Amino acid sequence: MLVTDRMQLRLKLSNLDVTDANQRNPDAWVPLAQFSSFRGGLVEWLSDVKGAGSLSLAVLASQPAVGNDYWIFVDSRSQLHLAGLAALSLDLQRLVLVRPQRSADALWVVEQALRTRGVGAVVCEFDRLSTASFRRLQLAAETGGTLGILLRPERAQHQPSWAEYRILVRPLATLGTSDPWQPRRRLQVELLRARKEFMAAAKLTFVELQDADGGVCLVSGLASAAPAA
Repeated sequence: MLVTDRMQLRLKLSNLDVTDANQRNPDAWVPLAQFSSFRGGLVEWLSDVKGAGSLSLAVLASQPAVGNDYWIFVDSRSQLHLAGLAALSLDLQRLVLVRPQRSADALWVVEQALRTRGVGAVVCEFDRLSTASFRRLQLAAETGGTLGILLRPERAQHQPSWAEYRILVRPLATLGTSDPWQPRRRLQVELLRARKEFMAAAKLTFVELQDADGGVCLVSGLASAAPAA
């Protein structure tokens, strides 16, 4: 469902079907084990490369925690499309795409959605986020028991954060396959910060995404790889 104004959003959020809200998907493959059940907080996904796969990875990694709850995508730049989101194995019947009429409304939309029962995850891109606004979103996610997925530029790693996890995603050289129409995208994934964990250094892993006939899928973790030039 596509929503473009506050009245529509209030109506949709007040009428969510939460019959199966507590179900989870135990068979989903999770590249970062922390996200298998994490709810009630924020996760920052940082990347400076558009289309590198950070959105795909964030959604796929979070699906076990979201289960059959609703996904809310707040798209103030009109860059997302329902067909592309469906390729991530999301049920369009339990997905709401919100396009605020003004970019300044995005913060309000995200905060309201995070507080709503039946919403599993709220996804939004923020270039800039004040400390006070960040705190409001963190409290909203905690209150609603929802997951806030914040897509941010790499430079945000030097700014204060109220996110539970901060993750940096960088693309690596693409791998060829036997089918030239289904290349594998390699990503370097660094867990830069975890609020409730002592980290002596960033935790590094590598994953692959493949554009398959049925959509985008996670292939495997990689033992090692070199960053793309």
